[in-house]
Amino acid sequence: MLAFEFDESKSRANLEKHGIDFVQAQVLWSDPDLIEIPAVTVDEPRLLVIGRIDGKHWSAVITYRSENIRIISVRRSRSEEVAIYEG
Repeated sequence: MLAFEFDESKSRANLEKHGIDFVQAQVLWSDPDLIEIPAVTVDEPRLLVIGRIDGKHWSAVITYRSENIRIISVRRSRSEEVAIYEG
C-alpha cells in the first residue's frame, strides 16, 4: 500500500489555486498509465507525475521520503505534459 505525506496548509492552498487537494490527488496513483519523469530542481530530487482522474489530466510534483510519497503540488497538466502522457 502506498503511503503519502504532505503539508496540510499547502494542500489547502493547492485546493484554492488549482481545484484539487493532496488527498484527492492520491487517486492519480490508481491510474495504470501513470508516468513519472524527473523534474528540473536545484534542491532535492523531484519527479513530475502525470495521470488522469475522471478523464482529466493532472500533474503532480513529488519527492520520495523513505518509503513515503511526498506531494509538493498538483495542477492540471500542460499541453506538453498531456502529449507525453498520451505518448
